[in-house]
Amino acid sequence: MSDTRTFNVKCLFCHQPLEREKGKDIEHGELVKCSDCGELNDLDSAVEVTKEEAVTAVKNEFRRMVADSLKGLKGFKLK
Repeated sequence: MSDTRTFNVKCLFCHQPLEREKGKDIEHGELVKCSDCGELNDLDSAVEVTKEEAVTAVKNEFRRMVADSLKGLKGFKLK
């Protein structure tokens, strides 16, 4: 991939990006209040969901790149 992708940690309830309070560091295991819906999010869970989304996006991009490079070659087919 030639471009850079950014994945924001999102609220587990409303899917809006979570933001830390100004001047406050967030540590693993903390609950972070969504500024949009007000729900408390377990930071570790929200980060894990973001990691899964990033891995899926990278896999899909890789598959697309491989498929594009094999176009026109006989005998190769991706599922």
